[in-house]
Amino acid sequence: MTQTVGDSSDARQPSRAASPPTTRVVRIVELLAGADQPSLTLAEIVRQTGLSRATAHAIVGELVERGWLIREPAAGTFGIGPGFVALARTAGSADLLNRWASSAAHELSDRFGIACFVARRTSADMITVAAHAVPAHLSDGSEPSPWFRHGSRIRLRPPICREFIAWEPAQARADWIAQAPEPTRTRLRMVLDVIAERGYSIERMTDDHVAMVEALSSLDTMSESLRARVGDLLTELSVTDYLPDELHGDIAAVTVGAPIVDATQRVVASIVACPNTTLSVGDLGDLAAATRSAADEISAHLA
Repeated sequence: MTQTVGDSSDARQPSRAASPPTTRVVRIVELLAGADQPSLTLAEIVRQTGLSRATAHAIVGELVERGWLIREPAAGTFGIGPGFVALARTAGSADLLNRWASSAAHELSDRFGIACFVARRTSADMITVAAHAVPAHLSDGSEPSPWFRHGSRIRLRPPICREFIAWEPAQARADWIAQAPEPTRTRLRMVLDVIAERGYSIERMTDDHVAMVEALSSLDTMSESLRARVGDLLTELSVTDYLPDELHGDIAAVTVGAPIVDATQRVVASIVACPNTTLSVGDLGDLAAATRSAADEISAHLA
Protein backbone atom coordinates (compact mmCIF):
# COMPACT_ATOMS: atom_id res chain seq x y z
CA MET A 1 0.00 0.00 0.00
CA THR A 2 1.29 3.47 -0.81
CA GLN A 3 0.86 6.64 1.18
CA THR A 4 -0.67 9.51 -0.73
CA VAL A 5 -1.30 12.17 1.88
CA GLY A 6 1.43 13.75 3.97
CA ASP A 7 3.86 10.88 4.57
CA SER A 8 6.12 11.59 7.52
CA SER A 9 8.69 9.82 9.61
CA ASP A 10 8.22 8.98 13.25
CA ALA A 11 10.76 11.62 14.24
CA ARG A 12 8.55 12.77 17.10
CA GLN A 13 8.63 9.37 18.75
CA PRO A 14 10.63 9.51 22.01
CA SER A 15 13.85 7.55 21.97
CA ARG A 16 14.41 4.84 24.56
CA ALA A 17 17.73 3.90 26.08
CA ALA A 18 18.84 0.40 25.18
CA SER A 19 19.36 -2.22 27.88
CA PRO A 20 22.58 -4.09 27.04
CA PRO A 21 21.93 -6.99 29.46
CA THR A 22 18.46 -7.54 28.01
CA THR A 23 19.79 -7.28 24.47
CA ARG A 24 22.38 -9.98 25.16
CA VAL A 25 19.80 -12.40 26.56
CA VAL A 26 17.42 -11.82 23.67
CA ARG A 27 20.26 -12.30 21.17
CA ILE A 28 21.05 -15.75 22.53
CA VAL A 29 17.40 -16.84 22.76
CA GLU A 30 16.65 -15.63 19.22
CA LEU A 31 19.74 -17.42 17.93
CA LEU A 32 18.75 -20.77 19.41
CA ALA A 33 14.98 -20.46 18.86
CA GLY A 34 15.19 -20.55 15.06
CA ALA A 35 13.03 -23.25 13.53
CA ASP A 36 15.97 -24.93 11.78
CA GLN A 37 18.65 -23.97 14.27
CA PRO A 38 20.72 -26.92 15.59
CA SER A 39 22.06 -26.91 19.12
CA LEU A 40 25.28 -24.92 19.46
CA THR A 41 28.35 -25.11 21.63
CA LEU A 42 29.26 -22.19 23.85
CA ALA A 43 32.09 -21.31 21.46
CA GLU A 44 29.64 -21.18 18.53
CA ILE A 45 27.25 -19.02 20.53
CA VAL A 46 30.09 -16.63 21.33
CA ARG A 47 31.15 -16.47 17.68
CA GLN A 48 27.63 -15.89 16.30
CA THR A 49 26.52 -13.33 18.89
CA GLY A 50 29.78 -11.44 19.31
CA LEU A 51 29.50 -11.67 23.10
CA SER A 52 32.46 -12.36 25.33
CA ARG A 53 32.84 -15.95 26.51
CA ALA A 54 32.29 -14.94 30.15
CA THR A 55 29.08 -13.04 29.33
CA ALA A 56 27.72 -15.82 27.12
CA HIS A 57 28.57 -18.43 29.75
CA ALA A 58 26.73 -16.51 32.49
CA ILE A 59 23.63 -15.95 30.37
CA VAL A 60 23.49 -19.52 29.06
CA GLY A 61 23.89 -20.85 32.60
CA GLU A 62 20.97 -18.78 33.88
CA LEU A 63 18.76 -19.80 30.93
CA VAL A 64 19.55 -23.44 31.57
CA GLU A 65 18.60 -22.99 35.25
CA ARG A 66 15.24 -21.56 34.21
CA GLY A 67 14.55 -24.24 31.61
CA TRP A 68 14.69 -21.86 28.66
CA LEU A 69 17.75 -23.70 27.35
CA ILE A 70 18.85 -27.29 27.77
CA ARG A 71 22.40 -28.63 27.74
CA GLU A 72 23.12 -31.79 25.82
CA PRO A 73 26.08 -33.22 27.78
CA ALA A 74 27.26 -35.74 25.18
CA ALA A 75 27.72 -33.06 22.52
CA GLY A 76 28.42 -30.16 24.86
CA THR A 77 25.80 -28.10 23.06
CA PHE A 78 22.85 -25.93 24.08
CA GLY A 79 19.36 -25.76 22.57
CA ILE A 80 15.92 -24.41 23.37
CA GLY A 81 14.50 -25.99 26.52
CA PRO A 82 11.00 -27.05 27.61
CA GLY A 83 10.46 -23.96 29.75
CA PHE A 84 10.76 -21.66 26.77
CA VAL A 85 8.64 -23.95 24.56
CA ALA A 86 5.86 -24.06 27.17
CA LEU A 87 5.90 -20.27 27.46
CA ALA A 88 5.81 -19.87 23.68
CA ARG A 89 2.85 -22.23 23.40
CA THR A 90 0.96 -20.36 26.10
CA ALA A 91 1.58 -17.04 24.37
CA GLY A 92 0.73 -18.51 20.99
CA SER A 93 -2.65 -19.74 22.20
CA ALA A 94 -3.53 -16.44 23.88
CA ASP A 95 -5.66 -13.84 22.17
CA LEU A 96 -3.17 -10.97 22.23
CA LEU A 97 -4.72 -8.76 19.56
CA ASN A 98 -6.74 -6.70 22.03
CA ARG A 99 -3.73 -6.19 24.29
CA TRP A 100 -1.41 -5.13 21.46
CA ALA A 101 -3.99 -2.92 19.79
CA SER A 102 -5.03 -1.31 23.08
CA SER A 103 -1.40 -0.46 23.81
CA ALA A 104 -1.00 1.03 20.34
CA ALA A 105 -4.18 3.07 20.75
CA HIS A 106 -2.92 4.50 24.05
CA GLU A 107 0.42 5.42 22.49
CA LEU A 108 -1.33 7.21 19.62
CA SER A 109 -3.66 8.96 22.05
CA ASP A 110 -0.78 10.23 24.17
CA ARG A 111 1.28 11.25 21.14
CA PHE A 112 -1.42 13.28 19.38
CA GLY A 113 -3.57 14.27 22.37
CA ILE A 114 -6.76 12.81 20.91
CA ALA A 115 -9.06 9.90 21.65
CA CYS A 116 -8.42 6.58 19.91
CA PHE A 117 -10.18 3.25 19.90
CA VAL A 118 -9.85 -0.31 18.65
CA ALA A 119 -12.65 -1.83 16.58
CA ARG A 120 -12.64 -5.60 16.28
CA ARG A 121 -14.59 -7.74 13.85
CA THR A 122 -16.71 -10.06 15.98
CA SER A 123 -18.91 -11.58 13.30
CA ALA A 124 -19.32 -11.52 9.54
CA ASP A 125 -21.29 -8.27 9.66
CA MET A 126 -20.51 -6.73 13.04
CA ILE A 127 -17.65 -4.93 14.76
CA THR A 128 -17.27 -4.26 18.48
CA VAL A 129 -15.28 -1.53 20.19
CA ALA A 130 -12.69 -3.58 22.07
CA ALA A 131 -10.72 -0.78 23.74
CA HIS A 132 -10.51 2.98 23.85
CA ALA A 133 -7.93 5.50 24.99
CA VAL A 134 -8.41 9.10 26.05
CA PRO A 135 -5.46 11.47 26.67
CA ALA A 136 -4.99 12.83 30.17
CA HIS A 137 -6.21 16.34 29.37
CA LEU A 138 -9.54 14.92 28.15
CA SER A 139 -10.02 12.50 31.06
CA ASP A 140 -12.57 14.47 33.06
CA GLY A 141 -14.59 11.50 34.23
CA SER A 142 -17.28 11.92 31.59
CA GLU A 143 -18.49 9.11 29.38
CA PRO A 144 -16.53 8.66 26.15
CA SER A 145 -18.27 9.63 22.94
CA PRO A 146 -21.02 7.12 22.12
CA TRP A 147 -19.44 6.11 18.84
CA PHE A 148 -16.39 4.63 20.59
CA ARG A 149 -17.71 3.49 23.96
CA HIS A 150 -16.16 0.18 25.02
CA GLY A 151 -18.39 -2.71 24.00
CA SER A 152 -20.37 -0.72 21.45
CA ARG A 153 -21.47 -2.89 18.53
CA ILE A 154 -21.72 -1.45 15.03
CA ARG A 155 -23.03 -3.25 11.99
CA LEU A 156 -20.85 -3.34 8.87
CA ARG A 157 -23.30 -1.37 6.80
CA PRO A 158 -22.56 1.34 4.23
CA PRO A 159 -21.13 3.87 4.56
CA ILE A 160 -19.29 3.18 7.86
CA CYS A 161 -16.52 0.68 8.73
CA ARG A 162 -15.00 1.02 5.26
CA GLU A 163 -11.50 -0.04 6.34
CA PHE A 164 -12.98 -3.50 7.04
CA ILE A 165 -14.42 -3.77 3.54
CA ALA A 166 -11.83 -2.16 1.24
CA TRP A 167 -9.60 -5.28 1.16
CA GLU A 168 -12.41 -7.83 0.94
CA PRO A 169 -12.81 -10.01 -2.18
CA ALA A 170 -14.73 -8.41 -5.04
CA GLN A 171 -17.98 -10.25 -4.29
CA ALA A 172 -17.95 -9.26 -0.61
CA ARG A 173 -17.34 -5.64 -1.57
CA ALA A 174 -20.15 -5.79 -4.09
CA ASP A 175 -22.53 -7.28 -1.53
CA TRP A 176 -21.68 -4.52 0.95
CA ILE A 177 -22.15 -1.77 -1.63
CA ALA A 178 -25.46 -3.32 -2.73
CA GLN A 179 -26.89 -2.52 0.71
CA ALA A 180 -26.55 1.21 -0.05
CA PRO A 181 -29.06 3.22 -2.08
CA GLU A 182 -28.28 3.29 -5.79
CA PRO A 183 -27.25 7.00 -5.99
CA THR A 184 -24.42 6.43 -3.48
CA ARG A 185 -22.92 3.25 -4.89
CA THR A 186 -20.57 4.79 -7.44
CA ARG A 187 -18.91 6.93 -4.80
CA LEU A 188 -18.67 3.98 -2.42
CA ARG A 189 -16.85 1.94 -5.08
CA MET A 190 -14.43 4.81 -5.67
CA VAL A 191 -13.88 5.33 -1.95
CA LEU A 192 -13.12 1.66 -1.28
CA ASP A 193 -10.51 1.71 -4.06
CA VAL A 194 -8.92 4.84 -2.58
CA ILE A 195 -8.84 3.37 0.94
CA ALA A 196 -7.21 0.18 -0.34
CA GLU A 197 -4.58 2.31 -2.08
CA ARG A 198 -3.72 4.77 0.69
CA GLY A 199 -4.23 2.37 3.60
CA TYR A 200 -6.83 4.10 5.79
CA SER A 201 -10.32 5.59 5.87
CA ILE A 202 -11.24 9.15 6.82
CA GLU A 203 -14.65 9.86 8.33
CA ARG A 204 -15.90 13.31 7.39
CA MET A 205 -16.94 15.57 10.24
CA THR A 206 -20.57 16.65 10.13
CA ASP A 207 -22.95 17.96 12.76
CA ASP A 208 -24.98 14.78 12.57
CA HIS A 209 -22.14 12.24 12.58
CA VAL A 210 -22.71 10.87 16.09
CA ALA A 211 -26.45 10.67 15.54
CA MET A 212 -25.91 8.83 12.25
CA VAL A 213 -23.62 6.20 13.76
CA GLU A 214 -25.94 5.64 16.71
CA ALA A 215 -28.91 5.31 14.37
CA LEU A 216 -27.07 2.83 12.15
CA SER A 217 -26.10 0.83 15.23
CA SER A 218 -29.69 0.64 16.47
CA LEU A 219 -31.29 -0.50 13.22
CA ASP A 220 -31.49 -4.11 14.44
CA THR A 221 -34.35 -3.12 16.75
CA MET A 222 -36.49 -2.04 13.80
CA SER A 223 -38.56 -4.05 11.37
CA GLU A 224 -36.84 -5.20 8.19
CA SER A 225 -38.61 -2.69 5.94
CA LEU A 226 -38.11 0.27 8.28
CA ARG A 227 -34.47 -0.70 8.85
CA ALA A 228 -33.82 -0.63 5.11
CA ARG A 229 -35.55 2.74 4.63
CA VAL A 230 -33.80 4.44 7.56
CA GLY A 231 -30.43 3.00 6.56
CA ASP A 232 -30.83 4.22 3.01
CA LEU A 233 -31.80 7.69 4.18
CA LEU A 234 -28.80 7.95 6.48
CA THR A 235 -26.48 6.81 3.70
CA GLU A 236 -27.91 9.31 1.24
CA LEU A 237 -27.46 12.14 3.75
CA SER A 238 -23.77 11.40 4.29
CA VAL A 239 -20.84 12.31 2.07
CA THR A 240 -18.53 9.34 2.33
CA ASP A 241 -14.80 9.77 2.99
CA TYR A 242 -12.41 11.89 0.93
CA LEU A 243 -11.21 11.22 -2.60
CA PRO A 244 -7.66 12.37 -3.47
CA ASP A 245 -8.73 15.56 -5.25
CA GLU A 246 -10.79 16.56 -2.21
CA LEU A 247 -7.81 16.51 0.17
CA HIS A 248 -6.78 20.17 0.09
CA GLY A 249 -7.03 23.11 2.43
CA ASP A 250 -8.44 22.26 5.86
CA ILE A 251 -9.85 18.76 6.24
CA ALA A 252 -12.75 18.18 8.65
CA ALA A 253 -12.16 14.69 10.03
CA VAL A 254 -13.93 12.75 12.76
CA THR A 255 -11.79 9.61 12.54
CA VAL A 256 -8.91 7.99 10.69
CA GLY A 257 -9.12 4.19 10.64
CA ALA A 258 -6.33 1.78 9.63
CA PRO A 259 -6.82 -1.98 9.24
CA ILE A 260 -5.18 -4.78 11.21
CA VAL A 261 -4.88 -7.98 9.18
CA ASP A 262 -4.18 -11.53 10.34
CA ALA A 263 -2.01 -14.23 8.78
CA THR A 264 -4.66 -14.87 6.10
CA GLN A 265 -4.61 -11.16 5.13
CA ARG A 266 -8.17 -10.71 6.37
CA VAL A 267 -9.01 -7.46 8.17
CA VAL A 268 -9.84 -8.52 11.73
CA ALA A 269 -9.65 -5.16 13.51
CA SER A 270 -8.76 -1.52 13.05
CA ILE A 271 -7.09 1.22 15.03
CA VAL A 272 -9.13 4.39 14.84
CA ALA A 273 -7.76 7.81 15.76
CA CYS A 274 -10.39 10.45 16.53
CA PRO A 275 -9.24 14.01 15.81
CA ASN A 276 -12.85 15.21 15.55
CA THR A 277 -11.67 18.56 14.27
CA THR A 278 -10.34 20.38 11.22
CA LEU A 279 -6.76 19.54 10.25
CA SER A 280 -4.32 20.74 7.64
CA VAL A 281 -3.42 18.22 4.96
CA GLY A 282 0.01 17.86 6.53
CA ASP A 283 -1.33 17.24 10.04
CA LEU A 284 -3.87 14.77 8.72
CA GLY A 285 -1.08 12.99 6.85
CA ASP A 286 1.04 12.78 10.02
CA LEU A 287 -1.85 11.31 12.00
CA ALA A 288 -2.81 8.90 9.23
CA ALA A 289 0.78 7.69 8.78
CA ALA A 290 1.17 7.05 12.52
CA THR A 291 -2.18 5.26 12.74
CA ARG A 292 -1.39 3.07 9.77
CA SER A 293 2.08 2.33 11.09
CA ALA A 294 0.63 1.19 14.43
CA ALA A 295 -1.87 -1.08 12.67
CA ASP A 296 0.81 -2.48 10.35
CA GLU A 297 3.04 -3.33 13.30
CA ILE A 298 0.27 -5.38 14.93
CA SER A 299 -0.48 -7.05 11.59
CA ALA A 300 3.16 -8.10 11.39
CA HIS A 301 2.85 -9.73 14.84
CA LEU A 302 -0.21 -11.66 13.65
CA ALA A 303 1.41 -12.85 10.41
